[in-house]
Amino acid sequence: MPRRTCAPASADSRLRLGQAIDVSALSCTGAVRSESVPSSRLWSAALLLVSRLGRSSSVGSVPLRMAAARGVLVIATLKALGTIVDRLAQIILPLYLLPSDFGLFALALLFSSLLSLIGEFGMSAYLVREKDRFPEAASTAFTLRAAMAIVLVATSVVLGWIASFIYSEARLTVPVIILSLGILVQAFAMVPRILALRDLNMAKATVPDSTGKITGVFLTIGLAVFGFAYWSPIYGTLFGLILGTSLQIAVWRWRPILRFDRDVARSIVRFGQFVTLSAMANLVAHSVDNAIVGFFLGVMPLGYYVVAYSWGVAFVSSLSSVINSMTYPILSRVSDSTARMRRVLTENFRYYIYLSLYLSVGIVVFAPTFVLAFYGDAWQPIVLPIQILAPAGLLIGYSAISSDALNAAARPWDPFVVFSEEAILILVLAPPATILFGIVGTSCAALLGAVFVATAMTRRASRTLGGIVVEFRRLSIQSAIVAGSAAITGGAVTVLGLTAWTTLLLGAAAFSAVYIVAWQMLTDGHFLSDLKNMLSLALR
Repeated sequence: MPRRTCAPASADSRLRLGQAIDVSALSCTGAVRSESVPSSRLWSAALLLVSRLGRSSSVGSVPLRMAAARGVLVIATLKALGTIVDRLAQIILPLYLLPSDFGLFALALLFSSLLSLIGEFGMSAYLVREKDRFPEAASTAFTLRAAMAIVLVATSVVLGWIASFIYSEARLTVPVIILSLGILVQAFAMVPRILALRDLNMAKATVPDSTGKITGVFLTIGLAVFGFAYWSPIYGTLFGLILGTSLQIAVWRWRPILRFDRDVARSIVRFGQFVTLSAMANLVAHSVDNAIVGFFLGVMPLGYYVVAYSWGVAFVSSLSSVINSMTYPILSRVSDSTARMRRVLTENFRYYIYLSLYLSVGIVVFAPTFVLAFYGDAWQPIVLPIQILAPAGLLIGYSAISSDALNAAARPWDPFVVFSEEAILILVLAPPATILFGIVGTSCAALLGAVFVATAMTRRASRTLGGIVVEFRRLSIQSAIVAGSAAITGGAVTVLGLTAWTTLLLGAAAFSAVYIVAWQMLTDGHFLSDLKNMLSLALR
């Protein structure tokens, strides 16, 4: 269950284990029910959609800002569809899977993700930035990644056994091995996806992957209904990767070329080592809480924590994937101009806050009512963790945008340092907090880590580009006012004693109205006009 795929090297690294069924996660699943739609029709529909959307996303003579807006529109459309499917899965799956099933899958995904990060080795970020020798770099990167994938899949056998020994869970070995097969699949998807990203053709870069992931989600739900337990997300994840990769290769008509250029390989290693270390630190910082809960409390409490994390963090921070999918390629294009990089970054901050704050505060206010309405009393242990983790989701997405700016500015060392510090902080705080207070303590440790990483990453981005902290403070003050106003209004509806469904509907309406009015007042009427202008640019 964790985090989004996008252009930056940290894309593969952002696989957050709380998002096992989140379609924004790299290993997550996908969308059209395979048993109801023949594979040939699904393939044709996906290709047709790519060809239609692709014409609206290429750069060519289109201004960069307009290309960015169009790309965001494509990604936002896919993300909206993916989020609907993902939330549908998060509502249905707990009705058929036990918390221990979620916990077991989360642990398997953690260990397979560690291998996946090593296999990626920052190659995606390197290829997006490469300007002079891209054909040689692409073929060399593919050769390296394919070779590493074979070795890592073999390594997964040993790693799976070690994981099952550490957690005293014999069922863990095989899932680790099966999920690690995705490393081989990802090797073939890398180059065609990067080709589309370099061209800012976000349709061809994202539609195939999203099609695979959404299809996998529906497969996961179907398998869960038929009693496949924890195998449901495992098979759904692998199937989604295979389908997405097949479509990615087909729409770009790229064919693998085994070629090895020693000089290019050295450049990849020099750049990729810091990106990989940063990605590894990021994964540890944002997934070690799962490992800690599973070790000290067992797979059942881990299952509760995983579902809470999916709603509190994954749902909110997934918005950053809409922004990040365009942020890194565009920042790489304008990396020779600090002023332009700063302008792109501050705009992304603003649009991200507009949307993510709405979700984060809404989750805090309505989590008790929501859990009661959809899950019932059996899942009440996740309410307080969801409320604690919701602000963490907002901050994690914010720090991801700053991290991409630093990578685009050829400073991968900075994200590595920050994520390493965050990982150390959580490693120190989470064990005693988990032992003393259970998953509520773990959630508090995760929130403190998110506060630290957002602050530290933004400061480093500001030192590199200048002026970011000022924008961060201004947005923080405005956000606090908006959040307080909307929360008070929504909270007032929850204490009226209405039924759960009535409370959700009336509360959401009142909350949304106050949220929009507050932003309009604080921005002198620019809130809606900003959103309208961006949509207009995208539709031109």
